[in-house]
Amino acid sequence: MLDLLIKNGQIIDGSGRKAFVSDIGIKGDRIYIISPRINLETRECIDARGYVVCPGFIDIHSHSDFTLLQNPNGESKVRQGITTEVVGNCGFTAAPVNPAHFDDLMYYLVNTVILSDDRKKSWKWSTQADFVEQIGEKGSAMNIASLVGHGTIRIAVMGFEKRDPSAGELQKMLHMLQAEMDRGLFGMSTGLAYEPGSFATTRELVEMSRLIKDFGGIYATHMKSEGKYLLECISQAIEIARMSGVSVEISHFKAEGPGNWGKVVEGLKLIDEARKDGLEVGFDQYPYTAFGSGLLDLVPPWVRQQGPGKMIELLQNQDHRARAIHDMMEPSDIWENPMEGNTWDKVVIASVGTDKNKNCEGKDIGQISQEMGCSPYETIMRLLVEERASVKMILFGMCEQDLETVMKHPNTIFCTDGRAVAPYGELARGKIHPRYYGTYPRILGRYVRQKNIIPLEEAIKKMTYLPAQKLKLKDRGLIQKGYFADITIFDRNEIIDLATFREPHRYPLGIKHVIVNGKLVVSGGEHTGKLPGRILRR
Repeated sequence: MLDLLIKNGQIIDGSGRKAFVSDIGIKGDRIYIISPRINLETRECIDARGYVVCPGFIDIHSHSDFTLLQNPNGESKVRQGITTEVVGNCGFTAAPVNPAHFDDLMYYLVNTVILSDDRKKSWKWSTQADFVEQIGEKGSAMNIASLVGHGTIRIAVMGFEKRDPSAGELQKMLHMLQAEMDRGLFGMSTGLAYEPGSFATTRELVEMSRLIKDFGGIYATHMKSEGKYLLECISQAIEIARMSGVSVEISHFKAEGPGNWGKVVEGLKLIDEARKDGLEVGFDQYPYTAFGSGLLDLVPPWVRQQGPGKMIELLQNQDHRARAIHDMMEPSDIWENPMEGNTWDKVVIASVGTDKNKNCEGKDIGQISQEMGCSPYETIMRLLVEERASVKMILFGMCEQDLETVMKHPNTIFCTDGRAVAPYGELARGKIHPRYYGTYPRILGRYVRQKNIIPLEEAIKKMTYLPAQKLKLKDRGLIQKGYFADITIFDRNEIIDLATFREPHRYPLGIKHVIVNGKLVVSGGEHTGKLPGRILRR
């Protein structure tokens, strides 16, 4: 007897081949049979007539590790069809934690997550593997595959020291990395745009990448520049692949800032040439022209380089504050100013850590500066100091033409670069980026159905098979007999994102059913409360 039978669906199997009508029979956590008109007895049946049945989406660049312990339902992710999340990106992970550098780690993480004092007290994981195992023990709606953050490892060994690691320190970093890889993690991520990742040399990254390569893992890199020095940073990522042999994944590929629009074309050429040379260099993308980060990215590097704690101290000094504002106002070759060529209405405050400035959420810096009665530069200083650097922003810095150019490339992998949140409870706070809710439905609705940028079968392949291949996930990413039953069922004529920058906490339309390891997590568009996700290991 089957546990679940899906009948009459238009199957898009993830390989890129055309859709075909068939039934799918599931036993336990696996696909047992794929055939027209299956007549076997079943405990449960879904009539998918008129719907697309495809592999569950694999989000290769996620930050849900910072929210699943608060809400294991993974609402905003699983309801857009995601069945597997790759966490631990951009160099930020919860662990390894070194008590000697605990305060440094807490300040480091403010660029990606706002932690309450109570949550900080429980932050004691000695390895990232321990952390994700706790997620598994609590339960998760989705499968979790984890990377470990280079920035977190560097913090554990060196804090915010701006220098090369000594031979002994590098060995400690390699030892920590090996401990994670021994536990089955899928590789390492970097956040080279953030301190202390920005202090890393190519040599340091190559040494760590060689170890990752020995385990068959990936090196996922948030590059130091995604704007003015985009091409140079792509070249560095390629050089790391060439020198170490590691499989490289360039995170959220884009060109930030009006003066850099169009550079994605040359960037794609560099990547294609590297692949022709036999190097494993890939990239991922989300379908929006705005990115999210910490507000502290808008201040000069000399202010940030010793960590957010020291930054706050500097900004409370009037002389340092004046110097920082001067550097933000003047063009510079020394640092890449995200505001170069942009205007203040393009910078929107997404979330703050305290109630004092809660009224700023959803407003742009221009509006807030008028309300505060000071310049936009002084507004940024006030918010960073008053919120102890815990301010998230959204910056509209990319263009639609570049987005579509990257989307059309045959090797693009799609991602959210977001967290699993929910329109209720603690995770409903803030004006978060709508990609947390809408990434995959936006691609399938806006770019596939409405704009015909890429065919549906190609889009599904970029959401399923390609990320599974990159990560070497066993028996996932295809609708195939014997594969795990991670399946998404949607209405191709209805699917669309509803989340906006003004109203981000909105589920999409068109996702009918989501199956994870053979269990219905979303049924008839509603969450069942089941938590069948697993911690995946390499």
